[in-house]
Amino acid sequence: MSQKCVLCNNDQVFSLDFEKIQKRNFLCCPECDLIFVPEEFHLSPEDEIFRYRLHHNTLSNKGYVRMFMEKIAAIHEICPDVHSVLDYGCGPGPVLCELMKRDGFNCDIFDPNFFPDFPKITYDLVISTETFEHFRNIKAELNKIKLLLRSRGYLAIMTSFHDQVVDFDGWWYRSDPTHISFFGMHTFTWIADNFGFDIVHSDKKNFVILRGK
Repeated sequence: MSQKCVLCNNDQVFSLDFEKIQKRNFLCCPECDLIFVPEEFHLSPEDEIFRYRLHHNTLSNKGYVRMFMEKIAAIHEICPDVHSVLDYGCGPGPVLCELMKRDGFNCDIFDPNFFPDFPKITYDLVISTETFEHFRNIKAELNKIKLLLRSRGYLAIMTSFHDQVVDFDGWWYRSDPTHISFFGMHTFTWIADNFGFDIVHSDKKNFVILRGK
């Protein structure tokens, strides 16, 4: 059975032609511009969680905190009417949530591995940082996020854009075995068009903000 795009279901995906590091294959969709790793190359959920726990992302990491503060500043500028926030895919140490609380936001957390209680309320903003590249079923995750957003709510996504990379083969981001989905600006345009969003901000590098129509 031929492989279809895991986002838009296009059946004309093609394999990227470069040496396979870590013995993984990477498929590219000409319709939505998603690059993804086929399921047979995914880590087991147990191995994935083990790798997440190796990350040292804490409030004492000044560079990590500075990165988040830059994103929070962009949210203040682009989304001035936001009060309630959900950190979607916060990981084992929800640093972003703590920083947003300190900055005056009401912030909750959700992570399927570490904080799995799915929220029963809706939010002005769902923010997902360094999470989309781990998604196995992007469509299902986007549909969940839509349920969590209030009318005209915002979705902010931080993930490195593949269309800014000159050498995909040598790109460190794609060598992480837990990274299985890679997005470009055209991918986010496709998502906006098909999931009822407008793109209201992009730094064309690793941060995009969408707003519900």
